[in-house]
Amino acid sequence: MSALLLPNEILSMSAQAARLLVEYGDGDGALLYLALLECGGDGDKATARLHWEDGRLRPAWERLAALGLAPPRPDTPAPPPPQDSRPPEYTRGDIAAALDREPVFQGLCRELEGMLGRVFTDNDLRCVYTIYDHLGLPSEVILLLTGFAISRERRQKNSPAACPRMPAIQREAFKWKRLGLDTLERAEDYLRRQEAADAREWEILQAVGVTERRPAVEKEREYIAAWTDMGLSGELIRMAYERTVYQKKAMNWPYMNKILQSWHGAGYKTPAQVEAGDRPPKRQVQPSKNQPRDFQPSPERIQKNNDWLDQFLAEQQKGGK
Repeated sequence: MSALLLPNEILSMSAQAARLLVEYGDGDGALLYLALLECGGDGDKATARLHWEDGRLRPAWERLAALGLAPPRPDTPAPPPPQDSRPPEYTRGDIAAALDREPVFQGLCRELEGMLGRVFTDNDLRCVYTIYDHLGLPSEVILLLTGFAISRERRQKNSPAACPRMPAIQREAFKWKRLGLDTLERAEDYLRRQEAADAREWEILQAVGVTERRPAVEKEREYIAAWTDMGLSGELIRMAYERTVYQKKAMNWPYMNKILQSWHGAGYKTPAQVEAGDRPPKRQVQPSKNQPRDFQPSPERIQKNNDWLDQFLAEQQKGGK
């Protein structure tokens, strides 16, 4: 016999979230997402439920954040990387041999030089080879990553000619590798969500009290991307901002994110739904057993009162004569 499922024992997941988890194929990420759903978006409770070591929890959380299914983790000191994960110290001879023997790497370098508008130095070539050889990212993913880094640099510096340096692109490549963005499909999906966040960046910054137009910093962009992926309206974000400032006396991104996650988990789409959900239910006042339910006087009582009033007026008239 199946167990009775009570309303508070049923979890709701959007079709979009399920599709992302299935397409990504990450079991730890799916388990973490279910734990977050069960705990109402409370990261501390979810991690306590899983009892995972940081080495297992951190990558799963970062992958969920990249998919827009979890907020960025609070800043915690990252453990030092294992010795064997550090990039090799490639020599000039290593790079020259790769350019001579690996036509794919040679073609990649030419494409990147064209995108960045400069001839690579020895250090630039080491960065590219680190991404290509050590991280093992496919050439098409490296090209997408570089295009993303260029567009971000130009947006942040508000200059159509700005270009990032190769060490900055290498750092972004290590981030993509941690997030599992090592196939063309995953990278394209990530960039689509980043483009959606770009389109709403200034709208959301205004909703959280920013008055002078500027690009969002990295941490702000992570929250903006997550809220965009949830499909939250500007009005709902503004409402969460006002409640955050009321409680914290200042803008607090993690606190505001918890508010929005709880509303998203409850299925609220508009401020009116939040207000209705926040209001306590009206108390039903039960009539007392000794209190009559019908306060309408009977016809006999009405007639008795009328007779009394007629008699009183007649006596008053007699006394006035």
